[in-house]
Amino acid sequence: MTTRTYEIRSVFEYFRPQTLSEATDFLSAHGSESRLLAGGTDLMIAARSGNLGAKYVVDVSRLEELRQISVNQDRLTIGSALTYSEIMCNPLVQRHAPSLVRASSQVGSLQIRNAGTLGGNVGNASPAADSVPALMVHDTHVILKSASGEFSEPLGSFIVGPYKTGLKPGFLIAGFSLEIWPDGSRHAYNRIARRRSLAISRAGAAAVATLDPDGAVNRIKLALSSISPQPSRMRVAEDCLKCRKPDSRLIAEAAQTVAEEMVRLSGERPSFVYKKPAVIGLTIKTLEEIFFGQQ
Repeated sequence: MTTRTYEIRSVFEYFRPQTLSEATDFLSAHGSESRLLAGGTDLMIAARSGNLGAKYVVDVSRLEELRQISVNQDRLTIGSALTYSEIMCNPLVQRHAPSLVRASSQVGSLQIRNAGTLGGNVGNASPAADSVPALMVHDTHVILKSASGEFSEPLGSFIVGPYKTGLKPGFLIAGFSLEIWPDGSRHAYNRIARRRSLAISRAGAAAVATLDPDGAVNRIKLALSSISPQPSRMRVAEDCLKCRKPDSRLIAEAAQTVAEEMVRLSGERPSFVYKKPAVIGLTIKTLEEIFFGQQ
């Protein structure tokens, strides 16, 4: 039997605060030298490889203030330290953000879902993050806290580029505030990956919509990952669909606008020869699920 050992090549001091205020006080003094540990699915890879680049690792995974889910009027608040598995099993998220439940269920392996957190997924800012499209269709704001107070910022502007956020030293992601859609809304999330499970997403698509009594699109939000430097809603496709009765031809037209928007946002690239048809197909699949119940 072969025993595999892992060497931690990065050198750092470990600190586990007992309260959120203790964490923000520590970050106020050492924020520029610190990395936050929640699930650790990305941080531990950096630590093992010697690429951590931080003097302190601040473990916020057990702070109860970051592990709450609540509803207040028309907003759903999800704590940043909740794991994908906890999000999947929570009845409030299941009711109000089923596309986020679906996205969380497709992240990595069971072990990753049991350890990885929503705050870590957003904070890592991978262009292919499964949670981001599902959050974008809920007009999500990132709740940020420091020793001096709390404020929120739209998710679309918080992530400033691939693997880059606007998180300033001394602040941490405390949670996320999601818009609640009315009962009867239609939700969907799909993604492209190289295999069915244990795979990193190549692109993801989330959508939420409501129809009027005549079957025309009353309201819709559509977001895709891996097609632009920053998270963005596909408003050109939304405008294409609004106030019209969806059919296969209209859905194909909307999907084509998504491919054109991808080129506008990212510039023409050699890989788009393959990616454009994939994105069009992913968009069609997601919209058909929303409007026709096809999966």
